[in-house]
Amino acid sequence: MVIGTSVPESSGVPDSSPKNTRGAFRSLLGMLAFLRKYPVRVALSIALLVVNIAIEMSLPRILGDTINHLQAHAARGVPFSLAPAVTLFLALIALRMLVAVTLGPLRNKLIQETLADIRAVIYDTLQRLPFTYHDKSNTGELISRSTTDVWRMQDFFFACLFLSIDIVVALVVTLVLIFQISPRLGLLTVGTMVPTLALIAFYAAKLQPQWRKVQDLHGTMSTVIQENVAGVRVVKAFAREQAEIEKFRGKREDYLKTLLETVNYWSARVPFAQFIFGLGVPLALWAGGREVITGQLQLGDLAKVILYLMAIGHRLGMVGQFTNILQNASASAERVMEIIAEPQTIRSGTRALPAGGGAVEFQEVSFQYPDAKASLRNLGFAVRPGQTVAIVGPTGSGKTTLVNLLPRFYDPTAGRVLLEGIDVREFELAQLRRSIGVIFQETFLFSATVAENIAYGKPTASREEIERCARAAQAHEFIAELEDGYDTIIGERGVSLSGGQRQRLAIARAFLLDPRVLILDDATASVDSQTERLIQEAMRRLCQGRTTFVIAQRCSTVQHADLILVLKEGEIVERGTHAELIGRSGFYREIFEHQMRK
Repeated sequence: MVIGTSVPESSGVPDSSPKNTRGAFRSLLGMLAFLRKYPVRVALSIALLVVNIAIEMSLPRILGDTINHLQAHAARGVPFSLAPAVTLFLALIALRMLVAVTLGPLRNKLIQETLADIRAVIYDTLQRLPFTYHDKSNTGELISRSTTDVWRMQDFFFACLFLSIDIVVALVVTLVLIFQISPRLGLLTVGTMVPTLALIAFYAAKLQPQWRKVQDLHGTMSTVIQENVAGVRVVKAFAREQAEIEKFRGKREDYLKTLLETVNYWSARVPFAQFIFGLGVPLALWAGGREVITGQLQLGDLAKVILYLMAIGHRLGMVGQFTNILQNASASAERVMEIIAEPQTIRSGTRALPAGGGAVEFQEVSFQYPDAKASLRNLGFAVRPGQTVAIVGPTGSGKTTLVNLLPRFYDPTAGRVLLEGIDVREFELAQLRRSIGVIFQETFLFSATVAENIAYGKPTASREEIERCARAAQAHEFIAELEDGYDTIIGERGVSLSGGQRQRLAIARAFLLDPRVLILDDATASVDSQTERLIQEAMRRLCQGRTTFVIAQRCSTVQHADLILVLKEGEIVERGTHAELIGRSGFYREIFEHQMRK
């Protein structure tokens, strides 16, 4: 069981290089891959869409043919019944309505379930990624990618499943129909359509990196909000409310400025491209009208062409919409795929954890954080089952890093960490971590009941087990005084409790696991002296028969340890019992005497 925090780091704005553009395209393909889970729904949605397009393309034909027949019969003075054409027209409109009624819910369900799948994969990935990823990640940024960026993919799936197919099929079919009616008018249509599409494509290519910048600035703004909410007590304690308001206002202005620049760039240029195609209708009326006058083209056929041109104009408007969605979504897809595609460097072994008392050995272990100097160098020591090992040293000496290698929060860059004589990388990861109870210095509690927080690592625990562990951690008395006892809802992060109370709940939570190895990372740092003595006594009782690692800043809290390891700049400079180390006049004694003088 693990309680801890991550170190935030702001994300940068990517460049607009061709390599980055190709990465965005691959990210979009990665998003589309989620649709493979629903092949029947995708096929049915596309089929209904094609039916809808076929109906739309048939209506101008019916109308134009009716005009031709009406004109011919009127010229001969022969009566002509409009009933069949009107009936067919109304039937097709009714059919189109039924298709739309069926397609809408089917499409929405498909898209929403796909988005739910993406969110689930992101959440699963975040749960499985190692500490090295979370160390360099920003909580607000991850929340923004998991929510806002995924939400933006809704328009992308709609665009790919429906707009793209609608645009391509409708444009191809409409052009073919126009060429069948009049090759001259077909060439005129192509002459106005191609420049329009080329301009839209050119404008869109300029926007992709700009949309990525917008998404990153939104993530930065979300980070400011998340940090301010989480640290509201610190903000108020230092009277920094106005400074935080100004900080958010600055981030908001940067986001809004970039967003408006991006939107305005598109809005100011696309109408010019659409104007070019808009010339097609008057040109078609002029050229087609001359053909009608000379008898080369029937009036109904000209009406068909005009209606088809209007349909093309509608599709070209959709091309602008589709391109805008695509550029916006490509930035979001890239940010989402960066999480999903993040390699899982900590991979589970397959070996079952053997029975044992918790024998631990470090063999020439070194560790280095990415882009940092070595944190641990050539550590070697052995711990017998049931021993208590204290790790002391100045801040930054590698104490926490050392114990983090045992449950494989990190893997060593050199050497081996053994549990029961076997490299921990060989064990099934979940089983390994369940056998090691870890309490970090900063306690994290969930917004749930006291009992649920204690039983987090063992949800099936009975109330008797929970209370027994709470008593052992000296937590039962203050729990009993809460309004609803063990059923009291703890606020987010346990804000309704004192630091000592939160720490004792964390200790009870670890004890309930009954691990063979216990790691206490300065677990009594947040309690008063009286509570510390009670917890120390409980630890002595509960640590019997269990291998225990204790990280402490105060030498007075580790005098009972069987072995004390003294770290300095990532190396073990001394080892032994308290009495042995005090008698050597070394670094440990220097630390001890300095603390005693305080």
